Amino acid sequence: MRTKDMNVRKDNWKAFFTLHFSLFTSLLLLAATMMACTKDDPNPLADSTGDLPVSVTDLLFPIEGGTAEFTVQGGTAFVRSSEGWVTVTRKSGNNKQSVFTVNCEENTTNAERTATILANLNGAFKNITVTQAGPAKKEEGEYTFRTAGEVAQDMYPGWNLGNTLEACDGTSLFSNNGGTASETGWQPTMTTKEVIDAVKAAGFKSVRIPCSWICGHISGGTEAAPRIDATWLARVKQIVDYCVEDGLYVVLNDHWDGGWIEVQGFTSNTSSFHAMTDAEVDAKIVTLKSLWTDIANAFKGYDEHVIFAGLNEPFQQYDLFSTRHEALAPILIKYNKAFVEAVRATGGNNLNRVLVVQGPSVNIASTISYMPATTLPEAAGKLMVEVHFYDPGQFCGTFDASGDKAFYYWGSGNSGADHNATWGDEAYMQGQFGNLKTAFTSKGYPVIIGEYAGLQRTLTGGDQAKHDASVKAFYKCVNEYATNNGIVAFAWDTNDVAGLGKESGSSTIIGRSAKAVVGQNAMDGILAGVAAGQWMK
Repeated sequence: MRTKDMNVRKDNWKAFFTLHFSLFTSLLLLAATMMACTKDDPNPLADSTGDLPVSVTDLLFPIEGGTAEFTVQGGTAFVRSSEGWVTVTRKSGNNKQSVFTVNCEENTTNAERTATILANLNGAFKNITVTQAGPAKKEEGEYTFRTAGEVAQDMYPGWNLGNTLEACDGTSLFSNNGGTASETGWQPTMTTKEVIDAVKAAGFKSVRIPCSWICGHISGGTEAAPRIDATWLARVKQIVDYCVEDGLYVVLNDHWDGGWIEVQGFTSNTSSFHAMTDAEVDAKIVTLKSLWTDIANAFKGYDEHVIFAGLNEPFQQYDLFSTRHEALAPILIKYNKAFVEAVRATGGNNLNRVLVVQGPSVNIASTISYMPATTLPEAAGKLMVEVHFYDPGQFCGTFDASGDKAFYYWGSGNSGADHNATWGDEAYMQGQFGNLKTAFTSKGYPVIIGEYAGLQRTLTGGDQAKHDASVKAFYKCVNEYATNNGIVAFAWDTNDVAGLGKESGSSTIIGRSAKAVVGQNAMDGILAGVAAGQWMK
């Protein structure tokens, strides 16, 4: 019995040993597998190990982002990205290879950035480095700035990035009061470097960037002294960089911006005119200086290619202000002075940067009469004056001209039985621009026409060829006469491509989606006018 018992115990011990050894081996394999799996976790990412064959080890993307592909040989691999702005999806996979698509978002930060993609196949790993360009680095230091007159000679012709960074949904002053803004709220296309490249390729030398700040872009400070959201400033800088990298001049302003100052800075009630008190004007000045201190500091490291314009169209609401230009001009002069003081106070390059102030309602006659050179906030040298030009309104589309189809045509060369307009022709334009030369440019203050336009229409009746010739003639004369009188003209462009095919018309010249000229008559006229003009003739 004892011998048999001993044999049974021996057999049981062998079985026990075999079972537990098998379990131990399995646990070791499981642990090894788990350790391998942890290397597929991107936080932290594993160092490259093994000899995993991948088609690339570095991927480079431009600031706008984009897509790319890479292949892992040997079977169905697995991948992870270390950053949310890089996503990787499997395009195909089998026992021989895996193909992946990489999508990189647009870089809206202030700098170049990197990410890592980890590829894992059967315990072998490989890191793929993703690098995305950021805005061009600006050299910090003191630049030499030319006079406003010298700079202006290199700025024409000009173009507006209209209905884009100034988009604003209402009159709320601050984001926490309901005001919001979106770059594609008023037109459909995000601004990329390719869009700005197309603007340059068309022949423009400068870009005016209408911009909102109060409406939807405040994230700190107080209502009296708000601070601009850092993300918004970074996006504005990115678009400015697109322009500067292309050698284009930039005029950056505080546009309508919910009317916080262009309307509510001149009346304490927006439904009927109420004169502003001194205290109310002083409060607006505090806010204006706070905004421009932020903006000026953000762009302090830029050279003379960046120009600031304090406002856009003061007295913008016609029914409130049309008869009050003279009475309200002293308030505007205070705002212009405050804008210049705020920028200059930031020091550095901003001590010599060219700045732009606006006349009453940016109306030529009112600016000459009620804001003469003697009232400007700074001596000639680093200051420009801004007006706008939409005359005649029926041709330019600044008010409803339905039924008045005589104004579908412009210029003496396009007159006829269906053209009986009684004002706004070549002689009128020459007179207006000549008056600006006498009042400002001859005294050392160049003028910018911050906005002008003529509507390109597709007619359902009438003479289409004559209308097309009118559009070309209007743009030619604006640029020729402006150049002759020391004026830089900026064409207004809202990216309303569809409007070109309608009788209501559109002032669009650059199709931003197509990244090409779509308003050819206007563009032809601009180039012809620049070629015909002579600076300060």
